[in-house]
Amino acid sequence: MGDEEVRRRRALDDVLKAVGSDKDDFDLETFDGDSSGPLEWLASCGTTPFLAERRIAVVRHIYRFDHDKLKTVDFGKLPPTALLILIADEETGSDDKIQRQKTTGRKAWEKAVTAGKGFVQAFDPDPAAAKEELKRSLQGSGKTMTDRATDALIEMTGGNLSRTLDELEKLILFVGTQPQITEKDIWNLVVPSREWNVYKMVESVVAGSVPEALRQLRNLLGSSTKTEEAAFSRILPTVSRHFRLLWQARLCVEAKCGPSNAPPHIRSQFPDKPNLASESPYRQNAILAAAKRTSLPQIQRCFRILSDTDSRLKGALDSFSSIDTLERMVLEMSETLRVG
Repeated sequence: MGDEEVRRRRALDDVLKAVGSDKDDFDLETFDGDSSGPLEWLASCGTTPFLAERRIAVVRHIYRFDHDKLKTVDFGKLPPTALLILIADEETGSDDKIQRQKTTGRKAWEKAVTAGKGFVQAFDPDPAAAKEELKRSLQGSGKTMTDRATDALIEMTGGNLSRTLDELEKLILFVGTQPQITEKDIWNLVVPSREWNVYKMVESVVAGSVPEALRQLRNLLGSSTKTEEAAFSRILPTVSRHFRLLWQARLCVEAKCGPSNAPPHIRSQFPDKPNLASESPYRQNAILAAAKRTSLPQIQRCFRILSDTDSRLKGALDSFSSIDTLERMVLEMSETLRVG
């Protein structure tokens, strides 16, 4: 489970290799979650193997199966020769649908597999691991990349290894015979994650660049079928996270320290998540630079604006359209940070 397609694919190959099988074996059958069900999967891998020690059933796109029906399924009644591999591939659809899959759907599957004495492996984005893999891939390509460019690529892809490697392939083709991939190359070519677009919007607000902040907001909303869906699933949570990091950075600025060497009375005020000390150096430097231009009262006021925006979108306060409400948030935050 998780968003890392590359790591899921590698894990499947490793499991099949470990049991001496491959994807074309007679004793391996592949199913899809929206065109089959647990009875078929269990019957398949529960059959006595013919040419191997194990009978294997691989089920792709398990989120397409109604997870409410898992309550009647017992994955623990399989013979020792059976191997059932369930894979939660990435799905398309609305942000709300994908978010439900990542929360309720994932929990339901994890509970069912664990109850059946199965093993659950999560493949979630890990920026540190993605950075190490990126360095190894660069060595094999014959290209180099500056530290700032490396951090920028990891940030823009949300620390997702799959997206990082995809973007690296494009960058290698883009630079041609040029030996080094620069930060400018990344800005010119890489398609940023939606979360990064939200960060860019907030950074533009803090920097006083209202036109750029509004442009980023419209980019985010332009690909959404519902403004409220984008606001509640992505924009408001990410804006909140950014200002919580900005608040921590401002504490460091006033204490004249960095996140990693902050005195205990400062570090004790940092929440577990998001924790500025746990952010990448690239992100820390960007937030610290922004914090030097803000004050704690300004940040407090921005939190109030964020809360009011949430209330307006939910109908608890008077408002116009959802887009107008979000644009109002950007303008009010910009004005707050400008006049402080």
